[in-house]
Amino acid sequence: MNTIVRSFLIELARKKSNQIITYQKLSDACNLNLNMQEGDHVRAEIGRILGEISKYENSFQRPFLSALVVRVGDQLEGDGFYKLAEELGFGDWKHLKKEGVFEIEQIKKCIEFWSNNSNYIKYK
Repeated sequence: MNTIVRSFLIELARKKSNQIITYQKLSDACNLNLNMQEGDHVRAEIGRILGEISKYENSFQRPFLSALVVRVGDQLEGDGFYKLAEELGFGDWKHLKKEGVFEIEQIKKCIEFWSNNSNYIKYK
């Protein structure tokens, strides 16, 4: 698991504003050297990194940190986010995406969980 990305997202969740980031800005901030314009293989790699982190968080009943990462164009999470949610038992990925509630709930839960100093100290 990429602990640099995980730590970055935890700190992002604790900020008082601008608590989402694009895939490219995340790559740049964490020195992943991934250019999202280079194609599907690059987007798959950042998706793999984020998926590992969210699986880890979910295994401890914590919200998906990957909810904080969105596409530059529409400011929405990618399909992989929803497909992982389906894999982990949250429901049909297409329904979750269409409904538009799951990602908002996960963002709110991330911010709430990681803004709690007790959680932050214990689980960061």
